[in-house]
This record gives sequence, structure tokens and C-alpha cells, in this order.
Amino acid sequence: MTETYSFRPAPLRGPQDWQLDGDTLTGPPGTLDLSTVGQATLVDTRIQLMRMRRLDLTAPSGLIRIAINSRLGLPRDHPDRAAHRALCQAVARRMAHHAPDLPVRIGEGGRLRMVWFGIGVLALVMGLGLGIAALATGVDADRLVGMVVPVAALALFGAVIMHGHAPWRRRPEAPVSTLPALLDGLDRPGGS
Repeated sequence: MTETYSFRPAPLRGPQDWQLDGDTLTGPPGTLDLSTVGQATLVDTRIQLMRMRRLDLTAPSGLIRIAINSRLGLPRDHPDRAAHRALCQAVARRMAHHAPDLPVRIGEGGRLRMVWFGIGVLALVMGLGLGIAALATGVDADRLVGMVVPVAALALFGAVIMHGHAPWRRRPEAPVSTLPALLDGLDRPGGS
């Protein structure tokens, strides 16, 4: 029995249809046999007023991303959010049928993790560098006081981004069998 899930992957895009027929997932990026998935990654990021969530599935045939970008604050029962969550939960249940202990990595990985780490390093260095340069050049005390907050915010932003995306830190993992409950928890009020 084929199940169809339809949602808009971004506010300005039209709906995409995904079909799940047993172990076969078919969507805009292509078709994937879920019994062959060897690696799964869940990324849930909030930037300004947007929430970006995606489930990356890697198999010998390639990578399939089930992604949605939505406005922060949409209710959990919003049709697009609910359909995306239901699809990810159904996919997780099918994968758990074959390999219940398959680890799902939580958070960004690979090159994107390195890019975010680089952005953090750059912001921290710029924040510290601006502060040191201002002190070394003898900036007037009134101007120095006015620039403390933005420069400190830039350095703090860099430090937080670096800490969160440090390449030497191991990303948390959870078994795929717990992914449906994890997704449900993330979409509850107050969920992370």
C-alpha cells in the first residue's frame, strides 16, 4: 500500500509529493530502497525566523534529503510541518524494521560542519581583532564604549558557533527506532 506525503519544502516553493511503498521511498530527488540505508543524519537548525529540518539518508545508491524550511513559530499541526514529520517518522519506522539499532547522527556533519566552524573562527577573530585594534590605535573613550557591545556580540557569536560545530567533537547519536519519538518531542511546545 503506497502512502503519499505532500508538503511545501520552503515558503516560496510549491508542494512536493513523496511516496512510501513498503521499503521504497520515492520523491523529487529520486528513489531509495530504505533497507539499504547505511547512515542517517537528522539536522534541525533555527536561524533568525526560519527553522530548517532535514533527514539525510545515505545508501549505496546515493543520498536522499527529506528537507523542509518553515517559518519559526508555525504550529506543530501546520499541514506542511505535520506532513514532513509524518514522512520522516514513517521512514524511520521502515528503517527500524530492518535495523533498529542503526545510528542516526544528530546535527550537521561533513563539509557544512567545517564551513560553520570556519564562520565561527572568522567571527571570533574579527571580534577580538576589532577590539584590539581599537585599543591599540587609541580610539576615543566615547567611541570605545559604543563599540564594546557589537564587538563582544560578534566574538560571542563566533565562540558559540565554533563550540557547536567543532570538528573534534563527536555528534550525538540515537538509534533509528527512537527517531519517531524524537521528532515528536522536537515539535512539542518548548521542544528544542
